[in-house]
Amino acid sequence: MTCLLALHAAAAPAPDQIKVERRGDLLSLSWRDAEDQLQGVLTPALPRPGEPLRLTLSVGNLQGPPFQGVVTVAFSQEGVPGQVTRTLKRDAVGWTTEFVPDAAGPWDVDVRFLTTRPKAVHGRFTVSEPPVPPMVWRVLLAIAGGLLLVRVLYAFTRRGVTPEHPIPPLPQAANPEATPAEPGGAPPVDPPVEAASPEPRAADPSEPSAAASPEPGAAASPEPGAPPADPPADR
Repeated sequence: MTCLLALHAAAAPAPDQIKVERRGDLLSLSWRDAEDQLQGVLTPALPRPGEPLRLTLSVGNLQGPPFQGVVTVAFSQEGVPGQVTRTLKRDAVGWTTEFVPDAAGPWDVDVRFLTTRPKAVHGRFTVSEPPVPPMVWRVLLAIAGGLLLVRVLYAFTRRGVTPEHPIPPLPQAANPEATPAEPGGAPPVDPPVEAASPEPRAADPSEPSAAASPEPGAAASPEPGAPPADPPADR
């Protein structure tokens, strides 16, 4: 088993680099050594994920009869070798195949064929992200224009407002708990303060007592200890 792996490694030469150049709407591929040459085109020039690309190759001998054998083509992402491998036969144009990349980024294409000895060449191209649709740009421009118009209108309405002429405040609603004053009425009058009663003055002994002076027409009360008065003579 070890011997077979060693023989296979020896039979598979190190891949030579394919020159990839953009020419208009396509990518041009070219390679040659002392015995053979390879030319091809890859379209479109800007591959997109999910869109098919077409590879057309032309393999020929520099000396001797034209090459009529099979060509093996492998497409793979960088770091993931041998994702898609195709064995191609010659048609009226050359060796042709189509491939649909499923992700953006660098992709590798490896071409192998057998002439006087096994040949392996390697090329690299880039799959780009799809561009933003024009409708998205129109929507973004419309939003930006609307925001700019709102800003201009706001600046225009605020032009007459200065510190000397501020915007008047809005009227405040009346407080239902406060008692509104009647229009044209007198201001509320505080309740009168009751005068304090004067303190009783001490009786003067020189003044006759109001209790000692009898009322007119009233009989005087006898003093205690005096003899009773004689009754009238007519009785």
